Amino acid sequence: MVVVPSLTDGDDSASATSATVGSAKATAASHQGKVVSRSAVRTLRHPRRAAPQDNDQARAAALRIERREARELAREKRRKARLLRIKREKKRLARLAKMRKVSTFRVGALNILGSQHTRGKGRYGPGTTRAAISAGIIAARGVDVVTLSEVQDDQLAVLNNRMGGYSIWPQHALGSNGQRLQIAWRSSRFEMVDGGSVSFPFDRQSIPLPYVRLRDRSTQAEFWVLSVHNSARDLEGERDAATAIQISLMRRLMEESGKPVLIGGDVNEHEEFFYKVCQSLGFLAANGGGPGCALPPRPLRVDWIMGGGGAGVDFSGYVQDGSTLAQASDHYFIHADVSVTDPGEQ
Repeated sequence: MVVVPSLTDGDDSASATSATVGSAKATAASHQGKVVSRSAVRTLRHPRRAAPQDNDQARAAALRIERREARELAREKRRKARLLRIKREKKRLARLAKMRKVSTFRVGALNILGSQHTRGKGRYGPGTTRAAISAGIIAARGVDVVTLSEVQDDQLAVLNNRMGGYSIWPQHALGSNGQRLQIAWRSSRFEMVDGGSVSFPFDRQSIPLPYVRLRDRSTQAEFWVLSVHNSARDLEGERDAATAIQISLMRRLMEESGKPVLIGGDVNEHEEFFYKVCQSLGFLAANGGGPGCALPPRPLRVDWIMGGGGAGVDFSGYVQDGSTLAQASDHYFIHADVSVTDPGEQ
C-alpha cells in the first residue's frame, strides 16, 4: 500500500507528465490523504480497453439461431397440419360409418379334400399337389372371398405359398384342429376387422368354427364370414347340433353388429341345412330360393353358401364348378357374385 501525497496547483513537474498520469493525479487529488492500492494505481495509469467484437462470428451465431427457430417453426406447422388431417379423416370415417355402404365381390366355398383321405394309391394325388391345384382354380375364377374345409397342415402350407395376394385366417391360431377350416380373402380388397371362433361337434370330436369380420377397403362396408363343415354319414345328431350352434352364432353377430353375414362350406346335407337357416334367419342361398324358403333349383349339392342380415344380401351368377373334380377334390367348387349392404352404424 502507498500514501498519495497532497498535490498543489503550483506543482510544475506534475503538469509536465503525460495526459494519462495527469488524469491519475487528478483522480488521486480527490483522495488526498487516503490509502490506495497499487492495483488501483495501475488501473488509473493503464485503463482496460474493451475487446473488439468479431462481427463475423456474431452474424454466424445469429444466423444459426434464426435457422434453428425456422426449423422448429416448420416442425410445428407440420405437426399441426398432421393433426388437422387426422381430425378431418376421423370426421370423414365417422360420417361414412353412419352411411349405408355396399360391397360387391365373388364368394366361394370349397372342400379341398384333406390329405389323410388320399394317402397311398387311389383316384387322387397327394394332398399337397391337390391343394396347389385348388389354389390355382380359386384365383383363376376371380374369387375374392372363399371358405375352405378339410384343410390339413401340409395343405395349409401350400395354400399360403400358392395363394399370393390372399390373407388366410385362422391358420393355426385356434389350436388343435384349428387348421381344418380356413377363410381366405384378397388382401388388396379387404382387411380383417375382427374374428373369433366357437366350438361345435364334428366327427365325434369338438373343433373350432372360425368367423371373421371383413371391411371393404374401398367402400368401408363390413360383413361377417363363417367357414363350416358338418359331420358326414349317419351322424345326424351331430349335424343338427352343429347347425343349431351356427344359427345361434349368426343371429348373435347380426344382433350385436347389425352387419350382414355369409356362411359357406360342406354341410353334408342337400336340403335340411337350407331349410333350417332360411326359416330361422331368413337367409337365402347363392343358388337361389324363393318365398316361404322354397328350395333353389336342382341339382343341389352338400356344399352351400348362404347369406342375409344387415341391409340385404343379393346373390347372382351362381356356378357349380366341376373343374375341381378331375384332380383336386371330390367336391364341386361353388362360387357366385354377391352384394352385401352394410346399413351403417345406427
